[in-house]
Amino acid sequence: MQIKLSLRVPLFSTEEESKVMMCIENLLGVQPELKRTDDAEITYFTAENLQIDVLKRLFNHIRQNFILDSVRQCIRRDYYSNSLIIPLHKQALFTNKIAFTTEGTSSPLGDVELIIQPDDCDKFLDWFVPKTEDGKELVIRKFSEITNL
Repeated sequence: MQIKLSLRVPLFSTEEESKVMMCIENLLGVQPELKRTDDAEITYFTAENLQIDVLKRLFNHIRQNFILDSVRQCIRRDYYSNSLIIPLHKQALFTNKIAFTTEGTSSPLGDVELIIQPDDCDKFLDWFVPKTEDGKELVIRKFSEITNL
């Protein structure tokens, strides 16, 4: 399965750019090449063609914290672009923590959006955040299976 990964991060005029860069680096483990887009009130940083290993930290975090069902509900689906959007709390990332957001728990400074464009969104979701019964995966998944999707 082909999977394209990108990142979109807002920068408000009240924020320090260096702190937003730290959020990105904490999530990805590296500072990627970023494209800057200035809007009227908000600047956006985007990174395209991210390595698939970016998902590994999230994949493991979800399982170690037994939050498969919660994360599955946080992931937004964009049918227009056939993509999945994982919203992450920007302030949590600054402290090198992972927190998924919903509409009610979004960061006041905007969410970091990890955008996933797989060939098959349903198949990807069933691998990344499989359905559970009593909080346990019905089928245990490994990160290495991503190459076989």
